[in-house]
Amino acid sequence: MNTPRQYLAEQYKELLAEVYAGAVAAPVTQALPHELQVQSWWAEGLVSTDGSTLRHGKVRILDRGRWNRCPGPDFTHAEIELNGTRIRGDIEIDPCAQAWEQHGHGANPSFNQVALHVVLSPPPPGWYTRNSLHQDIPILYIPPENWNTSETCGRQADDTLPRCRQPLAEMPAEKIRNLLQAAAAYRVEGKRKRFRARAEAVGERQAWYEAWAATLGYSANKEAMHMLALRAPLKELPARQAESILLGTAGFLLPVLPERADDSARRYHRSVWDNWWLTRERFELSPERALPWCKAPSRPLNHPQRRVAALAASVAIWSRILPLLNASGAADLSKLLSSISHPFWDTHFTLASAPMKQRAALIGQSRITDFLINHVYPYDEAEHAWQSYLDVKQASMPGSTERTAQLLFGSREDLKSTLHLAYAQQALMQIDADFCACNICLDCAFPVQLCQWAH
Repeated sequence: MNTPRQYLAEQYKELLAEVYAGAVAAPVTQALPHELQVQSWWAEGLVSTDGSTLRHGKVRILDRGRWNRCPGPDFTHAEIELNGTRIRGDIEIDPCAQAWEQHGHGANPSFNQVALHVVLSPPPPGWYTRNSLHQDIPILYIPPENWNTSETCGRQADDTLPRCRQPLAEMPAEKIRNLLQAAAAYRVEGKRKRFRARAEAVGERQAWYEAWAATLGYSANKEAMHMLALRAPLKELPARQAESILLGTAGFLLPVLPERADDSARRYHRSVWDNWWLTRERFELSPERALPWCKAPSRPLNHPQRRVAALAASVAIWSRILPLLNASGAADLSKLLSSISHPFWDTHFTLASAPMKQRAALIGQSRITDFLINHVYPYDEAEHAWQSYLDVKQASMPGSTERTAQLLFGSREDLKSTLHLAYAQQALMQIDADFCACNICLDCAFPVQLCQWAH
């Protein structure tokens, strides 16, 4: 028997099916992702792999290989089955086939062991991928529909009022809350299924570690922090070396600090560098594989060096954190995470910055709440977890979500308190992704189905 959450999710799923049964989708040109992002998807298993190569028949991926840290192919020691024959070799992944020659791989002997060239856009007619021995390398094209990621299409530029404003204006507040709960339940079910799949692949400890790392990255450095958790997995982080390995893998450790650094920074840097030196050869990333940290200005407390330090401090007490990763432990988890401190990072923004005038929490409450909303409550299958989730308040609404709320509901006073609840904001994100971001508004069937919403 379905739980209330699953029932609501099914209702929203039916609404989606009804809308798209008669909708005319807008032609969407999906931008090719950054190469590091593609590699991250491959490492996580978020790209459907089995298929047919251009000229070499069917291919099945038996082992995705190891994500390379050094120059050379993206994944080494992989194993594929090509037309029934097992082949061990390397795998190179590119957004487009032409990148092979643009990067000089065809003349580089380091790429002679590549057994498969994976691309995310159709190769030009007559394209061949060849190594320096002039051997023809099988090409596997993976279309966008097989990218099993949570990425969404780009929003259509349209500032006119949506057609769904009228039926929503006439809909009672209670009915809208039911709709939002259904959308939130659908979103939660999707998050839970993706987490379960990831946990089955790498274990729950690592899956939770990746989720926490991404949360600490907030929006600007979410992907970079997530990649860091993949590059420096939990099982390879000894408690006493976690800090140096994470900061070093992130690319934040330099042999010498700038002259502006004070004595306390130099002492701390020395201790971390001495530990990093012991593991540097194993974890250091080559320049072309450096993590994509956002360089845009941000609040000093959110500097990525400090976020990485917070992740390292969390790893040190991971055995205490793990039992609290459920709805029942949410309050204790919040207290534990907010109590994490560090003698250096409590008073510094970066490795070379001057000390702050006052100590600052290493992990703020907003990050903890975000973790509970996006991971802890969704991944807990207990029914009381869903009820607790519905009661969580969100201090502020992201700008994009606020815009969606304004477009759909205008200034309805009877919904203001509801829109400050976390589930409602998550629902708006889901509705925006499903109906607003990828359709031409005039052809969207969502308004028609809204008139028939009777749950």
